Amino acid sequence: MRNSRFVWFLGLSLFCLVTIIALKTPQAVKSALADPHYGDSPQQTIQHFWKLMDVRQTDLAGELLITTEGSLDQKVFKDWETRLNKDPLLSMQKLEFMNSDLDLSQGVVVRVYWTSPIEAVQYVTFSINLKQSEKGWRIERIKQINNS
Repeated sequence: MRNSRFVWFLGLSLFCLVTIIALKTPQAVKSALADPHYGDSPQQTIQHFWKLMDVRQTDLAGELLITTEGSLDQKVFKDWETRLNKDPLLSMQKLEFMNSDLDLSQGVVVRVYWTSPIEAVQYVTFSINLKQSEKGWRIERIKQINNS
């Protein structure tokens, strides 16, 4: 009886592994296993980017960017990196996607709500363009639209 359970468990595990590989490309499976935060959707990538910024892991958040050094996009990132590192009490309250259909050609518009024990809730709106790369979705352009 014990061997029978082992065989069933082994068979079920193999079935799950084959199903995962059959539904995804081998590159995507390897990337997902190597990097658990690998996002196969633009929305997951944006959420992960802002989560990293919120916990002040800006070096990892910077790896999600494919901007050129000295560009306006890099300046926006550096400004937010400085702002977050300067104010340790500032934390992200909510991330809201303004686009309902996530049209990547037009860019994804997100509103990030920040809160602090000292200040009231404030929000900043960003326009973000993403690009598919061999490492998954990466942020190609980030532009701050307004600050309220």
